[in-house]
Amino acid sequence: MSETKDTEDRLFVTALARGLDVLAAYKAGDRALGNAELAQRTGLPKSTVSRLTHTLCKLGYLNQDESGKYGPAPAVLTLGFAALAGLDLRDRARTPMQALSDETGLSVTLGVQQGTRVVYVETRRASTRVGLRLEVGSTVPLATTAIGRACYAGLPPSEQAMLRPLLAARYGDAWPAHEARLAAAGEEARQRGFCTSFGEFEPDVMAVGVALPPLVAGHGAMCLNASGPVFAFDENDMAGRIGPALLALRDQIMPRK
Repeated sequence: MSETKDTEDRLFVTALARGLDVLAAYKAGDRALGNAELAQRTGLPKSTVSRLTHTLCKLGYLNQDESGKYGPAPAVLTLGFAALAGLDLRDRARTPMQALSDETGLSVTLGVQQGTRVVYVETRRASTRVGLRLEVGSTVPLATTAIGRACYAGLPPSEQAMLRPLLAARYGDAWPAHEARLAAAGEEARQRGFCTSFGEFEPDVMAVGVALPPLVAGHGAMCLNASGPVFAFDENDMAGRIGPALLALRDQIMPRK
């Protein structure tokens, strides 16, 4: 709690500390909390929490849902990129991801699920790659991308159930079609081990996504993705050659037990 600070520290910014207290109040499994819940967890007055959540929404660190509650937004992950740089998995994945990218001409990415989106934490691109350019810190939707569908398919049913209302609010009338496609992607992952998105997120992009086994409780689902332009890859090539190659990459980078 920020209230434990030395009250004589003139460099201490209480407003900043209280804002960080609000972000730190979220625990693994929390999807959305109201101002009253956040006030109870932080020990701050509800009026103060209301101002803080409003500000954090404006800055992109929180999202407000239709019920008026707040959940962490993808920008929260930017605070942790320095820590992510030290993760063994990210370090271990970098070289084999680049090798697969160079071999196939595809962009290869590692992402983590954050709410209804996926945040890229590592990207590797072949020198010949053209088209969509997404860097570390970029986010893509869960429902329409291969990496997003793989992340969703890799979540326990209980976590999928918590995400569906958020996705329904995000997509509105289009949600039933997206929900059916996510269900089909789950079956695709069970049968083949990977999920696909052919021209759905970007019309000229073909992509395959693979979920990684859980590494850290509450860390969010992590997935690999390989994507390339439609003029160079077709559906048979992506499913028949790239999907298995991505599965092999997953097995290569996972920690040995």
